[in-house]
Amino acid sequence: MSIRNAGAAILEARKKAGLTREQLSEGICSPQSLYRIESGSAGVSPATFQALMAHAGASREAFPVFANKADFECFLALKHARFHLDSWQLQPAFEALKQAETLRWADNRIFYQEWLLYSAWLRLYAGSNDHVALLSVLTQALSITKPEFDFTSIDRLLLSVNELAICLFAAQEYLNLGQMGSCRTICDQIFSYIKHTPLSILEKRWLLAKYAVVFTKYLLATGDYPSAYRIADKYRQQAITWSEDAASLELTFLTGLSLYRCGETQKAFSFFKIAIYSAHSIGSCYATICTDYIQTSLGADFTESVKDLAPIPLPQFPPIECVDEKTLADGTFDLSSPDVLTFGALIRILRTEQKLSQNILCQGLCSKSALSKIENGTLQPDMMLAEALLQRLGISEREFTFWADEREAKIHELMFQLIKGDSLPREQILEELCSIAPAKNHLLQQHIAYRKAICCTDSAKLIKLLWDALSITLPEFNINFIYEYRLSWTELSILNNIAAAYFDSDTLHTGINYFYQLNSYYRHSCADIIFCSQTQLVLFPKFVRLLYREKRYKEIYLLNDNEDISILKYSFHFFGAFIFHYCQAAGECNDSDTARLFGKYAYYLEQLVGFFGNAKVIKEALLQDFSIDISF
Repeated sequence: MSIRNAGAAILEARKKAGLTREQLSEGICSPQSLYRIESGSAGVSPATFQALMAHAGASREAFPVFANKADFECFLALKHARFHLDSWQLQPAFEALKQAETLRWADNRIFYQEWLLYSAWLRLYAGSNDHVALLSVLTQALSITKPEFDFTSIDRLLLSVNELAICLFAAQEYLNLGQMGSCRTICDQIFSYIKHTPLSILEKRWLLAKYAVVFTKYLLATGDYPSAYRIADKYRQQAITWSEDAASLELTFLTGLSLYRCGETQKAFSFFKIAIYSAHSIGSCYATICTDYIQTSLGADFTESVKDLAPIPLPQFPPIECVDEKTLADGTFDLSSPDVLTFGALIRILRTEQKLSQNILCQGLCSKSALSKIENGTLQPDMMLAEALLQRLGISEREFTFWADEREAKIHELMFQLIKGDSLPREQILEELCSIAPAKNHLLQQHIAYRKAICCTDSAKLIKLLWDALSITLPEFNINFIYEYRLSWTELSILNNIAAAYFDSDTLHTGINYFYQLNSYYRHSCADIIFCSQTQLVLFPKFVRLLYREKRYKEIYLLNDNEDISILKYSFHFFGAFIFHYCQAAGECNDSDTARLFGKYAYYLEQLVGFFGNAKVIKEALLQDFSIDISF
């Protein structure tokens, strides 16, 4: 099989790195535990596995195996916590962290370290001024795996992404406590480490965005305002390209603050308003933090500029209650234990919890017999089948990465480039993907057919090509019976694009029906919020575009009451695209207050993500059509 177990992956990575077991296991587990993992006699939690692979400077991909159900639930809760934090959704993040704590971190000190990081991050985002306590938490988190940590020798250490993030947040707390030298030392070391250490593209982007926020604050604190502006604006633009929303929000405000300190007040206030209105649109307390800072630290009267924004109070979270990490295990476990959750067992448990039959889950993916063998552990699926099964169960496969052979790893890399769309030209990627794709892998062939189809500009031909791609797994699919199916990312993406393709046809009502059916599917499919963010997010902007074309303004206006659109808060790009039409629909329905407020949201969100032309259009449309002036 192309997908390998964790022990084999760790052994190979350790040997390639030229490390002894003592060196690799230091701060994570005992050398004896590592020996048992590598020899296949012990299992390893994904969190511990990732820490070991990070220390070896290797890719962190393996077939997921969990010690038990609590191990999986804690793993997922922490993924949710970070997802919420990256979008400034603090209360859901707190609830996810509370779930991990209730599970007692699945008796895994690596999970506990991650929990401490996110718990400190949460309080920092909530405006906590208890910097001594937060720095203490971060220091304790780092000591779990690095008890003798030295911030001046980071570039000579083996660090995980969580350890690097802890260092960056610690640097910010040192800055808040006035310890400039410590902050600068950490920032310089981390920047060098990120640049010269093997990390995934997403990890590097995430860490660089966090670094830019902290380092800009350092430059501002030391009075180097021109350099602060250059760093903030450079990484602000990169964060927008990378869809790092949390960082783009902070860096937008810091860009404005740098300009203000440089004496360019008018430009500064433009950036301030972009950050504050964008934060307020998603209900983030960052709007309050920014407004308070302008009025108290800058002594500027900003009240008139944001007078239409209701105050968002800073949330109050209880102090972090730390425990002795020595009471927690190292994340290794006995593979012969009846509680062990292999990939197949995980699929079986999720399927039965959702009351799905094997026929529904495997339809078009594999035979019922093959699924039975996967669930009982006698058959190991290839990478694409494993991912499709998770997706149909409403779980994002991107939280589980798999150790594969060279060809499958290359396929995975090319598919990721197609999703992100910010590297090589699409045609070049598709050509390379087609050249190495196995003809018998129907799931990969479906994905390639989908990618080729969406390059088509003729709507009728596009719809046919998309239906052809969908029929590879679901030849008898009927949108009106969507509840009878469970759908993968590719299948949902195909359906989203079929619905949108009707925009340029004479049957827009067909596309609108598709969108209603798809949104209903999400409500009933138990889809995880991270998976929804990768599929449902694109739904609403395309939906309102069709409704607006049909002049069904009342339906758009009532969407906020009749549909759950909270998922839009997790993407400034898609939220801005949605309210571009929503505010105009409010105007058509004679609700000028909503039109004005959401018009300002749309105006500033479009500027935040770099769509200045759209911002200009919405401003002119509201003034011309409804005499609503959103200028200041």
